[in-house]
Amino acid sequence: RIQILFEVKMNRYLNVLNQLQDIFTECGVSIKEIELPQIAVVGCQSAGKSSVLESIAKQDLLPRGSGIVTRRPLVLQMINETKPYSDKNKLYDTWAFFNHLKNKVFLDMQRVQDEITRNTNEVCGLNKGVSDKPILLKLHSTKIPSLTLIDLPGLTKIPVGDQPKDIDRQIEKLVRSYVQKENTIILAISPGNVDIANSDSLRLAREIDPRGLRTLAVITKVDLMEDTEESLNLLQGRSVNMRLGLVGVMNRSKKHLDNGMSPEEGITVENKYLTEKFPSLCGVMGTPYLSKKLCNLLIKTLKEALPSVSEKVNRQLEDHQNLLKELGPEITDKKLEVMNLVMKFNSNLRDSFSGMLTTQETKKTKKTEVRDGVKLPVTVTLFYSAGSKLKDAIERHMAQLDEINIEESLKNIDQQISASCGYQPPLFVADSVFSRIVSEKIKSLDEPVMAVINAARETIDRVIKDIGSSTFVRFPTLEAEVVMYARQEVQAKVEQVQDFMKQFLAIQQGYINTSNPEFDERYTIASSLFKDDNTTAASFSQSSNGRKRRKLEEREVELMVKLVVNYFDITRKTVKDNLHKAIIRMMVLDLVETCNITILSQVLQMEVESMLCETQDLDIRRNHSKKMIETLTKAIRVMSNIGYR
Repeated sequence: RIQILFEVKMNRYLNVLNQLQDIFTECGVSIKEIELPQIAVVGCQSAGKSSVLESIAKQDLLPRGSGIVTRRPLVLQMINETKPYSDKNKLYDTWAFFNHLKNKVFLDMQRVQDEITRNTNEVCGLNKGVSDKPILLKLHSTKIPSLTLIDLPGLTKIPVGDQPKDIDRQIEKLVRSYVQKENTIILAISPGNVDIANSDSLRLAREIDPRGLRTLAVITKVDLMEDTEESLNLLQGRSVNMRLGLVGVMNRSKKHLDNGMSPEEGITVENKYLTEKFPSLCGVMGTPYLSKKLCNLLIKTLKEALPSVSEKVNRQLEDHQNLLKELGPEITDKKLEVMNLVMKFNSNLRDSFSGMLTTQETKKTKKTEVRDGVKLPVTVTLFYSAGSKLKDAIERHMAQLDEINIEESLKNIDQQISASCGYQPPLFVADSVFSRIVSEKIKSLDEPVMAVINAARETIDRVIKDIGSSTFVRFPTLEAEVVMYARQEVQAKVEQVQDFMKQFLAIQQGYINTSNPEFDERYTIASSLFKDDNTTAASFSQSSNGRKRRKLEEREVELMVKLVVNYFDITRKTVKDNLHKAIIRMMVLDLVETCNITILSQVLQMEVESMLCETQDLDIRRNHSKKMIETLTKAIRVMSNIGYR
């Protein structure tokens, strides 16, 4: 009774594993990604891998031949059944299904072999190439335990016939991809008639599992081993240090196969031979013992792995649910959807400029820090909004106005003053001369002012593009239209700002306001420098001293330079202030106030159906996420039926 209960519990765990494999395979999710526990059969060609599998399955179901016969991974799911399969009033104790032929039942195992060969050639071609795409074969029987084994292509060293020249590397890469996962039990097959030191399967297993924690060694063809103490030590596990142990089995020979010996008959012959040849070891040798040991190992690994598998499945489920939410549902009222999206775009635009909508970005700095003896760049997290980006762009280009140095151009101001007086030698500098010089200098602000406006426009254009990309993820056609109309609005605002600033600069050039309180104060300070000087106009008129005359002229020129520079600085400050205000008022605030209505009026005149065309990629991703959510939900339901905690 205890044995029956144990077998029921064992089958329950293995059925859970089979169900999970079915669920993930049907969805197209690789078992390697989820890392379900599995047993991978590894061995060189002609080591007896197929014979071991057929003995455990108690059926001749694998193709045989010379060279590479197994060219694709074969996932063999053995499912213990309590009742035979009924077909046309006939009962069958063994039947099979292929995952790629779900509705077709195979009752003849020779047809199973033929289908494996046919499907392998279809995928791999006829040139003896290999593929990592697995074949899933479900074998139902009343005679076998519930167990899943993965038969991998046999390791080889030298290409034979029309095999690819790098066939050895191809096969080893494929085998490694299956056995390197921590939840994979490595069933390392080595023939007993070959020195164990030359075993390719054990070499590979030691590289991947150096401590031997998940490697079970199998010695085949024990009837062909030399009758020596060394052979006995090997079978007792003294020569090979494997935590999971070593099991010796006897394969059916070529003569047995030619005579039509079945796998079940082969097990009877094996048991008789082992009992007679190794009476002290026969209890821990042979196919029945190997089969039972594999079941126990797989259940143990499954119990240990289920919590992490469950965690990963739940995490992937959450990721796909979030992705599906991000991609959005299918649209019912398309006109309403367009209106909502355009309003959302405008809202995001407004919030981004106001600072309510920020973006996070991680950047590397020039600084480094040492971690585990390695110098790594220090990263900083920056938060910014469209408003902060625009402010930075304006300030950066405003610096061009500050860099204008008119003092260099005033070195020849004495010539300008002289030229402005015509044939009359200058006695005093006229106000018209000052106004003309200042007006010319103010004109130098035109180009940098336009550069600031263009920089602001480029920044706003980029912001519109970024917000459009994030708002209209599903609808690139609608995104293109909205971004185009928004940029047209920006261009209209740019032209308004340009016209305003041209007029503002023209006003500044056309009227020089020397009564400006700030300039009046500076004029007083500058002219006070001459109060204590005796070189006045009166002294000049009473003296013919040329030196005093030149000194007066120099002082007049010096005063003129100071006044021009002071007035220009005041004007530059006023221009910068008004430029900044004009950009924010017209290109930002006016834009977000009018953009919504303008874009909606334009977009709604177009064919709404064409606006909401999604890319094929988005549709594929949504359908994939739906399928993944369904699949992962099934997996969680299956795992919840077994108490692994």
